Amino acid sequence: MADVTSEQYFIERFSVTCSKPVSHLQLACCPSHCAIPWKDKNIRIYENKINNLEPPLELTGHHGDVSAMVFGTERDQPILCSASEDYVIVWDINRCYRQIKEGGIASGRVVGTLLGRVVYLSLCPMSAKVAACSGSRVVLLNAEREEVLGVLKAHLGPVTASEFCPWDVNLLISISEDRTFKIWDVKKGGILFESAVLSAYPLLSLSFMKQNGQFITGSGDGQLWCYTLPVDHKCRLVTKLDLSKLEQKHERNLRMISPPQSRTDGTARCDERGAVETAKPVLRIWPQTPKINHASLQQRGSYVWIGSSDGLCLLDLDTSELLSFLPLKGDLSISIAGSWVISEGLDGSMRCLVSSLFETSVVLLVVNGVRLDELCLRMAKSFSVEEQLSVMPSSPLMTTSPLKAELAKKGPKPQRKGGETGAPGGNPREHKENMQTLHRNAN
Repeated sequence: MADVTSEQYFIERFSVTCSKPVSHLQLACCPSHCAIPWKDKNIRIYENKINNLEPPLELTGHHGDVSAMVFGTERDQPILCSASEDYVIVWDINRCYRQIKEGGIASGRVVGTLLGRVVYLSLCPMSAKVAACSGSRVVLLNAEREEVLGVLKAHLGPVTASEFCPWDVNLLISISEDRTFKIWDVKKGGILFESAVLSAYPLLSLSFMKQNGQFITGSGDGQLWCYTLPVDHKCRLVTKLDLSKLEQKHERNLRMISPPQSRTDGTARCDERGAVETAKPVLRIWPQTPKINHASLQQRGSYVWIGSSDGLCLLDLDTSELLSFLPLKGDLSISIAGSWVISEGLDGSMRCLVSSLFETSVVLLVVNGVRLDELCLRMAKSFSVEEQLSVMPSSPLMTTSPLKAELAKKGPKPQRKGGETGAPGGNPREHKENMQTLHRNAN
């Protein structure tokens, strides 16, 4: 069987060449549109349509270089927030299209001024607040008008990302180059929980798992931490994963299923002669459940996509298993990624806006759902649902354990010494008198 290269998993919709590398910038993608910096200070909005021949919408308003962008969560009315050192601007995309059709200029609403270099933006679920990460602080802005709602400052290093909790808009989590995360009360501006130093590398990405009330963060050396987020805000570590070790385990599982020469998922790369193993940064985390009707996969929950420098990984947090790896190989315009933005398309497909690490190109990739489902199905079959898990106990059973009752051996029944009236365990003197009485009656 011939090797299946990554173009069978990724379909490249379009590629854009920017004026300079944008791997260090936060790009934006939503189900209907994607946003890319254009000529540094402008923004181009592309529609995520197949064979789209319409020219992109160009937004002009920043006086400095655009450094971060993010779309809101509303599908019917897409809202874009962009930032530079001079302004933070909120754009109503539908309104901007109408302004262009009427012969005017697309305009936005300034909500922040002179915040410094903003490296990350996030909108709350209702798009009422904006969190702008600048330096070691997170500035909370009103998304409707220019108003600073608060400044969250406690990190010892630059803040790399911050996200509002999707089920509680008054909670916000921030991560930083100081290798810690902090949970904030947005209303009071206080810290509800702060972690210890998690890694030797900066924390780069953050995502919430709404279905189980957890969140996950990743570092520059491929480490992942999944925490609970209970009502008392006392976070507890659920699992810690190493992306490189998961890939090595995934390789071993594939070797048991099929030899390397006949493997069809394109992941046999670490065993090649002269290959160099490097750290895999966790650039993006995006939760999603594969749309495939298979019992063993449906029983597993908490699927997350991990965007790294060489491709996409699909993890099952419930089992700490790497289900699949989609490498950036083949005829794609990008082979090493600097950043990922992942979104679900209007047609249910998975769309990825990827920037090159060293070059100036940005591509929009669509994951081939049919090939992905085939791969997930093959991985699901490799884990038989009929297999039983055997666990050796770390200590012996307690004397009162119900399990020990089945193992207890019944002792032998005491034998009778004779006589019908003699009962086991009776009084020996009474038994002797009864025998004497029977003997006299017989005489």
